[in-house]
Parts: sequence; structure tokens; C-alpha cells
Amino acid sequence: MKYDETEKLSFLNGIEVHEFLYQKDDIVSPHSSLWGDFNFSLNGTLEFDIEGQYYLSPPSYGLWLPPRTEHQSLPVEHQIHYICIRLHPKFGQYLGDVCRCFSIEPFFRALVVQILEQQKQDTRPEYLEHLLQVLFDQLKQAPAYSHYLPQSTHPVLSPILEKLSNPDLFNASLQQVLQDFAVSERHVLLLSQQELQLSLSEWRNRAKIIFAINQIRQGMTIKQLAYTLDYHHSSSFIEFFKRYTGQTPIQLKNASI
Repeated sequence: MKYDETEKLSFLNGIEVHEFLYQKDDIVSPHSSLWGDFNFSLNGTLEFDIEGQYYLSPPSYGLWLPPRTEHQSLPVEHQIHYICIRLHPKFGQYLGDVCRCFSIEPFFRALVVQILEQQKQDTRPEYLEHLLQVLFDQLKQAPAYSHYLPQSTHPVLSPILEKLSNPDLFNASLQQVLQDFAVSERHVLLLSQQELQLSLSEWRNRAKIIFAINQIRQGMTIKQLAYTLDYHHSSSFIEFFKRYTGQTPIQLKNASI
């Protein structure tokens, strides 16, 4: 496979894969890079302040930061093992010139682990070059969103999203929320896919996760939070939370003390 503007730049010289361990209370000052950064976590949720905006990156999502994008990770409440993939601007241009959230598959994560092992061995550079090209191809085709919780200015969808993200309505079903709007459920579901590239149920789950993280840090009990999010049993909420964040609510709560 050829890349017109990158054929003179090898993957070995244009892509770097690094791993880091953030400890509780580590402080990272705002910074930027001449290369682009793709960051994702192996064991928890990353939170970033990117040019004044809040971004969330659970384990199955990574954040693309174009070159010269000032950012800082927010203080972590537990140890986080995360990956930073740095891309030369000629490679980074394929991922866009704005910050975006990319969905990543288990294969991508396994590929990164293999690349890290190969880098430590410092042998077979041609094989490492091949792995980096596969990594780049995976990034190029990964589903991308403007945000972990993308928004829309569509006149029909926007007020619906506002209600779906209202914690006071988390106990209401999707059908109950849509009853307040003169639009069919089928039409709204189509709009959601067109505007957000997400189903409404997935979008609402992400809104619940962001709310839950904030409430846990403010001291809300797991039982209260489960009830607020319409879970009749705390165990069901815990399973839901871990599926999206890679850790249990208790782990997040204990780490915050």
C-alpha cells in the first residue's frame, strides 16, 4: 500500500509507540507537541483538558490530538497504564486536524502490546516496520467521533439529547422521553445514526457514565447512584460501569479518598 505524501518517510521514523504509568496525584502541566499524539488507556479511563474542553477516553476509545494541540491529563485517582502513539505530521494528517475520539478494537490493543515487545527486543526492524504500518492502517479506518459524547445542532435531535442527558430523567425509558416530541421513534433513531454515528441508547449510556464518574467523586454512594440510573440492583450498575470504564465504581471511589 502506498501513501503519496508519506512514501519517503518510513513508519519506523514516523511513528513512535510509548507506554507510561500515571500514579495517583501525578501532575502534568499543559503541553503540546510538534507531532500528533494518539492516547488511550490499557486499564482505566483517561480524562483530558484539551484547549479548555473536557474529554473522556474509556479503555475502548482513544483520543487523537493533532500537532501543536495544547493539552494536559487531569489528575488521576488511581494508577493508569496508558499508551501514547506519536505520529509525524505527514502521517497525522490522515487522522484530521481537530481532536477526535476513535473507537479501538481488541486487535488494535494487542497489536500495540506486540509492538512494544518488539521495540524492546530491538531486532528485526523490517518486522517492526510492518507492525507499525498495520497499526497506522487500523487507526485510519477506526470509527471516529468529535467527542466521546458527540453533540448535534439538528433542530429535532438537539432538544431530545438535552432531555436524554438530564439526570432527573434517567429513570424514564427512551420511549417515555420521546413522548414529549412530535416525532416518530424510528425517525429519531435514524437521525441519531446520521448525526452522531451512535444509537440513542449508546449515547445515553455514555451520558450516564460521565454523570456517574462525577457523582462518585462528589461522594454519592453506589446504591444511590444505581437507583438514580434506574438500576434495581447495585450489581447490575457495577457491571455496566466496569464495562464502560474498565474499573468498578468502588475502585474509583476508594482511589479518590
